[in-house]
Amino acid sequence: MSIREKRIENLQRSNEESHRLIVDSLQEALYTMLKTQDIDSIKVVDLCKAAGVSRGGFYRNFYLVTDVLKDDIRVIADDVREASGSDIGKNWQIILNTVYRHREKIPLLLKAGMGMEILKQINRSADYVSEEFKLRLAAWNGVIFNCILWWANRDFADDPEELAERLTEITHPLLDVQAAASLEQGMKMI
Repeated sequence: MSIREKRIENLQRSNEESHRLIVDSLQEALYTMLKTQDIDSIKVVDLCKAAGVSRGGFYRNFYLVTDVLKDDIRVIADDVREASGSDIGKNWQIILNTVYRHREKIPLLLKAGMGMEILKQINRSADYVSEEFKLRLAAWNGVIFNCILWWANRDFADDPEELAERLTEITHPLLDVQAAASLEQGMKMI
């Protein structure tokens, strides 16, 4: 590798690290602010001050204050989407364990009005399946989303393992095992 290529590589690494530091700082500050303020009252200048980030740093990465939350929503939704397949009990365990790991952030995301963004990100998996499965997947994702909301409204008081068992029992009649297996196979081909 030439010196020029090495410099470019180092610059890219530095830019990526800088981006991650800015995003992490803004997210941490925003979640702290959301504990006491509504999202509409949080101004970019106040968020930047709390995060120790310049306004230029904010605007290089985001357009709106709510955009700061979308990265976390994608991470949560990606984990939730991993739970697809014919083993409904395993699906619920994956989903609930993921949600439980994020139990401090989810109520703040909902308070910030990001519920539809969470559902939108969960539904992204429908972009990768045939028309035959899109409606089934949308219906299933709606069940998942509403169970997450229900649990969040209960302050995650239910044990994830026990709740997974209850949800498996309740939702098992809704699952078409053959369709779920086909969907799981289709998702793996992506």
